Amino acid sequence: MRTHSPPLVDETPSEVVYSENKLELLQYESRTDRQRNVPILLVYAVINRPYILDFQPDRSVVRQFLEAGFDVYLLDWGEPSRLDTHLGLDDFVTRYLANCVTVVTDRTGTDAPHLFGYCTGGTLSAIFAALYPGQVQTLGLLAPVLNFDADGGIFQLWGRQEHSDPRFVVDLFGNAPGEWLAFEFTLVDPVEYYLARYLRVADHLGDAEYLSRFARRLQWGFDSVDVAGELYGQFLVDLYRENRLMDGTLSVGGRTVDLANVTMPVLDVIGTHDRFIPAAASLPFMNAIPSTDTAVIEFPTDHVGLSIDERSHSELWPRVCDWFAQRSEDTATRSD
Repeated sequence: MRTHSPPLVDETPSEVVYSENKLELLQYESRTDRQRNVPILLVYAVINRPYILDFQPDRSVVRQFLEAGFDVYLLDWGEPSRLDTHLGLDDFVTRYLANCVTVVTDRTGTDAPHLFGYCTGGTLSAIFAALYPGQVQTLGLLAPVLNFDADGGIFQLWGRQEHSDPRFVVDLFGNAPGEWLAFEFTLVDPVEYYLARYLRVADHLGDAEYLSRFARRLQWGFDSVDVAGELYGQFLVDLYRENRLMDGTLSVGGRTVDLANVTMPVLDVIGTHDRFIPAAASLPFMNAIPSTDTAVIEFPTDHVGLSIDERSHSELWPRVCDWFAQRSEDTATRSD
């Protein structure tokens, strides 16, 4: 069992079942006797830490899937060191993610898991699904970044031509510093992130539950991790500036990433008030793939609210779990 927990965060019990370099693959303890035959692998983003998906007992994406009868695994990329600056899409997709999918299928005796990627984890999951469609039962995307030719959100801060050269960042730091990336994200709405959210606390000084939740969310926002230098450069140049995933010219692991291979069922979950990742960052992807079983759920909340808002857990996540359940094999009863 994991013995380290971030302060203020009540994590669902889990076990590290695979590790490689800095990444850890977690398997969570089952919370029901009913067990679905297809496991779900949550692929976290490469920015911040994954406990936003296990925020508190009554607002936990992990527990939603557990209580729906799924074997739940989560890929935590960890934080790269200076020795990892050379790691890029080849490493993250064709080695790390591919190895984790193999571990999950071997442990569960299934052919392919449900793959569910969050934010930039959705980018990596979509690339994997296009390269290895036979290894993905369904592809789920939560606030994903897929089409980089979009206005608004974080995109409005990045000039197409004048944005700083990622090679400068890599040469200076080795990896893109998490603190700097977190600062960049606050610039999407500086009034909110430097003033308004703190002023709202004054209206809830007698509400211990609100204050505790606010502190956890604030902690997560500041608990940023570095991004491997090569991966950062590829996201900024190959994906953002040149939009290679959408135009069919992205090469990963020596192969072209062909969206024509994305024929499995695909679910796209979008926050309509997402300040960082607008709907236009994923809807063109949904129109480009040939899958005949696709669904888009647009929910009235923001980027983080998708994972932690009370209404998200009462209305959104039961719908998401049901979508995956309908595309799973027959349920079985756990006999151990």
